[in-house]
Amino acid sequence: MINMMAAIALSGAFAAADDIEIKELSADFYNLELAQFEKKLPVLERHERQAERIAKKADCNLPTDIGWVHARIDVALQVSAEGRVTKVVPVETGCRSLESYVIAHLTKYAGHDGAVKRTGDQKWYRQAITFRWPE
Repeated sequence: MINMMAAIALSGAFAAADDIEIKELSADFYNLELAQFEKKLPVLERHERQAERIAKKADCNLPTDIGWVHARIDVALQVSAEGRVTKVVPVETGCRSLESYVIAHLTKYAGHDGAVKRTGDQKWYRQAITFRWPE
């Protein structure tokens, strides 16, 4: 638990430094190729509960539909030649705390060699993580 909190705090510091890069990537985001992970990225019930706690604590205004809150975080991923995610830049959602959580999650689970299939010389890819919970 302490490691998770430290990762979130640390990734929040990196995310704040990326504000300029977020604005630059947002314009071209949907032209990026979709990242293909070698193994299924775990987004389990415990991750959704953690995302819910973070969003509620930060008082994020997220879309709802038929009694469910839907939080979709789109991210641009910088991938090394070895297939390791080296940088995660979220598209701004208005919920910075939840974006920081996604940065920590992706860095943890895709921050090793061979995590992402590379195609050609492309360095940047896109991906999204969606969380949902009852209103």
